[in-house]
Amino acid sequence: MPVLLTLPASPAAVPARRIRWGIKGSEYLKRVNLFTFQAIHFKYSDPLIPLDPSEVKLLREPLLHFMFIGAVIYLLYGVFAEPVPEANDKTIVVTAGEIEWMQTAWQKRWNRPPTDKEMDGLIRQYIKETVLYREALTMGLNQHDPVIRRRLAQKLEFLAKDLVALTPPTEGELQSYFEEHQDLYQEPALYTFTQVFIDPDERGDTTLDDAEAVKATLIAKGDAVDDPGALGDDFMLQNHYPEKDAIEIRKLFGSGFTESLVKLSPGQWHGPVLSGYGVHLVYVSSISEPPAPLFAELRERVVQDWETERGEELNEKFYANLREQYTVVIEEPADEDRVAAVRELAQ
Repeated sequence: MPVLLTLPASPAAVPARRIRWGIKGSEYLKRVNLFTFQAIHFKYSDPLIPLDPSEVKLLREPLLHFMFIGAVIYLLYGVFAEPVPEANDKTIVVTAGEIEWMQTAWQKRWNRPPTDKEMDGLIRQYIKETVLYREALTMGLNQHDPVIRRRLAQKLEFLAKDLVALTPPTEGELQSYFEEHQDLYQEPALYTFTQVFIDPDERGDTTLDDAEAVKATLIAKGDAVDDPGALGDDFMLQNHYPEKDAIEIRKLFGSGFTESLVKLSPGQWHGPVLSGYGVHLVYVSSISEPPAPLFAELRERVVQDWETERGEELNEKFYANLREQYTVVIEEPADEDRVAAVRELAQ
């Protein structure tokens, strides 16, 4: 069966200015996708013909959708999008579709329609932007501008994110993604610990020996010590910390201290444990291990993560496909150009 594509019966079915490729491109892409997914029928238009699993997988491939929809976008762009004005074209048409878009945008922002005066201001602002925009193009201000180039590249990448949102994952795909990335959803263990600080600046060469002596005292007295920190030196941080995860501990004491602490067994004094501050004696009271994450409770987050990863993957595939079509030549600047560039930066 041939591929069939159903589009609006006439350009009048879609207001011309509603198709705004800079501002409304994302919304329009969704419209194109809707037309595409509703209108494409291969041999599967006959419900009695079963789908082959490989064909189903191919039809769900986002890159295939992206390439097809990209072709549709270019087609519709040529039919509906406003033409690039000639240099001597001094006519600005504010269409009904553009006015409708202004009213809709205002309604979304302020939760009410614009007054006549406000609408007049919106139209005047649009005319002003259009005049300045056309004059800027005439002057070539869009050329060799890294900000404009970067912004246009970002807009093309955004198309992939819109496409992923329109090809939702199956429950099986979500479940597999969750199982493969379960560590991302696992809540961290919580450590309750007490530390006694031994200051190297105060004790000098006897720091480690003093730390061992204090540890021996703490072990000997056990629970009889009401304030373990009093056996050590003054310290700007607390002596006792209840239920802190590894990230929080790292922010307080640094990576080295945290890596040592998470390996300590609870219920006894350990040390010396080193940090950027100095030497510590550490007593881990308890380690609270959270339960395993449940897919049902995290489904919404899993969907968001899946869409983000698929969007990035699709962007990479799309770029690689485009990149293959280009021949890149990198010219090395002459020595004089390098010297001039260095001097310019130095000024």
